[in-house]
Amino acid sequence: MQTVIETEEKPLGVIESLHQGFTFLNRHLWLILLPIFLDAFLWLGPRLSISSLIDNLFETLLAQPQLPAEFSLNFEAAMESMKSLGTEYNLFSLLAGVLTGFPSLFARLDFQSVATQSEKVISVTSWQSMLLWIAILIPLGILIGGFWLTLMVFAMRHERLMGRAFFSRWGWVWLNVNLYLLGLIAALIFASLVMGVIATLLIMGLGNAGVMLFSILWILFIGFSIWLSIGLFFVVIAIALDGVNLAQAVWRSLNVVGRNAVSTLGLLILTLLITEGFSRIWLQLSGQTWGLALGVVGNAYLGAALLASAILFYQSRYQHWQKSWALVMMNQHSDQNDKS
Repeated sequence: MQTVIETEEKPLGVIESLHQGFTFLNRHLWLILLPIFLDAFLWLGPRLSISSLIDNLFETLLAQPQLPAEFSLNFEAAMESMKSLGTEYNLFSLLAGVLTGFPSLFARLDFQSVATQSEKVISVTSWQSMLLWIAILIPLGILIGGFWLTLMVFAMRHERLMGRAFFSRWGWVWLNVNLYLLGLIAALIFASLVMGVIATLLIMGLGNAGVMLFSILWILFIGFSIWLSIGLFFVVIAIALDGVNLAQAVWRSLNVVGRNAVSTLGLLILTLLITEGFSRIWLQLSGQTWGLALGVVGNAYLGAALLASAILFYQSRYQHWQKSWALVMMNQHSDQNDKS
């Protein structure tokens, strides 16, 4: 005899979600235009460089009378790595919209080394200026990414674009994603302080045994962080699709992932394999102008389709959870009435 939940319609599987995501995008190809325009700006437009700040930092370090022995061992390698990042990194890549799922090829760190077509470089000469730029670009990027994500959600639900409801949802997404980012930064700082205090106490109190014990704690902490990041995978999607606040979005994401852990992990792995696999192809083609152009269009298409797949997966799993819960409650209420 089938249970109430077993008779309920099954939610979308991973492959079916991917298929429907690509099908949806093929019917709404205009959704890739905004990612293409942003990548064109990052490719052809001016570059906001922090290389002078990195150079000044290392000049200051080298001017110190004596570096600690444990620091000097890896100083040369760290200096070269930081100089390379400072020379290549473009702060304008923050316009890609942190946490919104906005696909941008030139916002990836492995594409920061690809030479832009523009010779214009805007140098950031002070740390205060860099922080100001970051404080401007990150919210602006979330505004752009939130606009694009709201476009996708409204197109998926066949709702009117550019109406009052659209702009209200866009503003709601922008506000809550910014709060989400601030919360993640605060949690990271707090966790770093706590782990630092624990490490100091263990090493001072137990010596080598403390180092070994902290290593175990660190591995457990990394594992917990990975698990939590997977659990929060649908937070921004829940905000954009359901119009809920940050706390409700976190609750929904954790529940959907917790009740569909294997399927969610499968979706994440397939998404990662597709994204990283094709990024290697785009990188190989980046030596030619036509190859970079193809990479920009291809990355926008794949990124949009994969995000649409994740939205459809979440929507199907959340609705199935709610329907199953309603049927269970209805069944329990019916049993109570029968007994009475």
